[in-house]
Amino acid sequence: MSKQKRLTLTVVVLILVVLAVISVVLNRAQTVTVNYNPEYSYADLDTGIRMAYVHLGDGTGTPVILIHGATDSYISFSQVGARLTALGYDVYIPELRGHGHTDKPMEDVYQVEEHAEDIDAFMSAIDLQDANIVGHSLGSFVAQDLAILFPQRVQSLTLIGSAAAVRDNPMVEWMLYGGDDFSGLISYVDTLPEEFLRTWTDSSNYDPAFVEATYQNAAEMPVYAWRSAFLAVDLDNTPLLWEIEVPVLIIWGSDDVFFPESDQLMLRESLSSAEVTFLTKEGVGHNTHWEGNMGTEVAGDIDTFLAHHSVNTPME
Repeated sequence: MSKQKRLTLTVVVLILVVLAVISVVLNRAQTVTVNYNPEYSYADLDTGIRMAYVHLGDGTGTPVILIHGATDSYISFSQVGARLTALGYDVYIPELRGHGHTDKPMEDVYQVEEHAEDIDAFMSAIDLQDANIVGHSLGSFVAQDLAILFPQRVQSLTLIGSAAAVRDNPMVEWMLYGGDDFSGLISYVDTLPEEFLRTWTDSSNYDPAFVEATYQNAAEMPVYAWRSAFLAVDLDNTPLLWEIEVPVLIIWGSDDVFFPESDQLMLRESLSSAEVTFLTKEGVGHNTHWEGNMGTEVAGDIDTFLAHHSVNTPME
């Protein structure tokens, strides 16, 4: 074979390889269908709670548990969950006590530690030994406590809209005690003002059906459960986070009104024993993973993070 033919053959082979790689990437980035009215499963936990959850996947992929924030539900992670499932992950989205379709006991406070104990019990109930844990806002503190109290359960942590401490947080204080035209959660008994609910659940999400589903969930949540959820976040994990040794991904929106940049610095410094990857999403707020079309981007960030750390990711 002549030198020219060998060169031509080499070029053809390289082109085919590149096309194959592009095909794989495109398949992993396929358009997905998001279900805002999913089929729920239920687990009776040893903690006394009947927990509702949504399972996405065929049970063979790398397990990921997505833990929503205060007043949220499955809807919060519906778009991220659908994307991760399309990427080959086995996704579980439980609803915390007091939220969604899960039991809502009349407790003064739904302690973050209680939520972590519920997630541990949930994993036992579904025979899941460990998983990659993703948490947003309140769910990020549940994820932190899970990693501290039950480290054997956690392969990796992804914290979205998080911090090391929440004590004396002005936004949490406003939610509880009010100001301006909102009297605070401690002042309401049966219903919350419609204007407040619409403002609280409004977002730039690309899908109006997502926004409406988020509103409906928040409107149906009892006022006492709202109050119990926000009273729980008077916490400081700063002296405990050094115990976390698994890889950690922090995703922060630069316009986060709950946890500013100073909180992110403290969070990273407190995670002194972990390898931390920090991503800033410019111009994005506290609900980083559902603003605009951020669900796709955040799912991709999680996929890249897990692949980098070789956490039994799909297609490896």
